[in-house]
Amino acid sequence: MAVKILIVDDASFTRDLIRRTVRKQFPAADIEDAINGRKAQQALTRTKFDMILCDWEMPEMTGLELLEWCREQEGYQKTDVPFIMITSRGDKDHVVEAVKNGVTDYLGKPFSSEQLINKIVGSAKKHKFLDRLTSQSARGNPSEKDALESLTGGNGAKGLSGHAAGSMDVLLSGKKAKATSASDESKITQPQNSNKLKDVKIPTMVRFSGKQFRTMVIQFNKTEATLLIKSDDVIPSVLEQAVLDLEFKGDLNRLNYYVQSVATTDKKPNSAFLTVILGLIDQDAEKEDFIKSLYQSL
Repeated sequence: MAVKILIVDDASFTRDLIRRTVRKQFPAADIEDAINGRKAQQALTRTKFDMILCDWEMPEMTGLELLEWCREQEGYQKTDVPFIMITSRGDKDHVVEAVKNGVTDYLGKPFSSEQLINKIVGSAKKHKFLDRLTSQSARGNPSEKDALESLTGGNGAKGLSGHAAGSMDVLLSGKKAKATSASDESKITQPQNSNKLKDVKIPTMVRFSGKQFRTMVIQFNKTEATLLIKSDDVIPSVLEQAVLDLEFKGDLNRLNYYVQSVATTDKKPNSAFLTVILGLIDQDAEKEDFIKSLYQSL
């Protein structure tokens, strides 16, 4: 019988990233996902899962609330099902709170594929279903179509948005989208741009795959942030996750982004600095309000 894994995260990018990583490493696994804790409750009631990978910060029901609910249900006790919390909230108080409520393990954002797989393997071994998880018999190796569907939400490049969708168009067809003609443009009423990139100088901290260092945000809007980093700190990869610390009126938020592009500042291979463009992953209303207020203040 295939191991059933439930992925819970309100951000589609993160769900897709986790799904692709798990599917690639464990093709025998049966993977489902939920966009929040309420949807996860419905799935957990309908189907018996062997493992839960869950974000902490979600609308309607947080990961901690889902964890508390799970540990009260028959068949989802700590000894029954591993619950791995995946979140950017890595401070000691939150870790202790999760442990008290029966979390099996904890993985901080951003994380590498290797870190995620190690957590899954450790939990599966502890709960004695590692052999079932690593079996290839249930599904065989995922096909190219499976990989594409997991990346695009089963709808080609339409499953992504903005720069990500544009990147997929280039990767899949090698062609740019058809340009809008002048006559078409004349029929379109251009809305006022309320999300224009603003030139800023915001010193802060950023994390890529567990490494944290200081950076400077040099452009910012409600969906993107451009960073200036030293090339000897770390060279992030496109589509890698990042956590950016931003503060406004004494309120510090750890915001989840993905890397859209990386470039040298002076077009030389030995450039001392890199510019990194990040795209927002978070779909949390409170974080969106925070970003909106910060953007308007700049």
